[in-house]
Amino acid sequence: MPTTTRPADAQARGTAWSKLTPEQKSILAPLQPEWDKLDPERRKRWIGLAARYPSLPPDRQQRIQQRMHEWVSLTPEQRAQAIERYKRMKQLPPEKHDQLHQRWREYQELPEEQRQKLREGREATGSPGK
Repeated sequence: MPTTTRPADAQARGTAWSKLTPEQKSILAPLQPEWDKLDPERRKRWIGLAARYPSLPPDRQQRIQQRMHEWVSLTPEQRAQAIERYKRMKQLPPEKHDQLHQRWREYQELPEEQRQKLREGREATGSPGK
């Protein structure tokens, strides 16, 4: 019996890079090297983001591009850690989530030298990052 690719099988694997529109490819370009490794659900989310992207403010677009570049530069272990941190954050009560965001904003406003000292202190104690 010959093997054929059914539409459901293709859908289960997600949208191939070659099937994206030129606009989607332009927006999602930082992810191209990793596209085939992304699970179908993640590809679907990125495609949804690409659809909303043109209507986003320029600063938000820039932040998205930066995060895509950062994501592809992470090792598989770092990605797994980032996903795990994200899942834990999503489970926090709203007030705790807001508190952590406020602390992060305060950290971001510190001079680089002070942030470096805090990072070094965290590394010396073996505490997990952010």
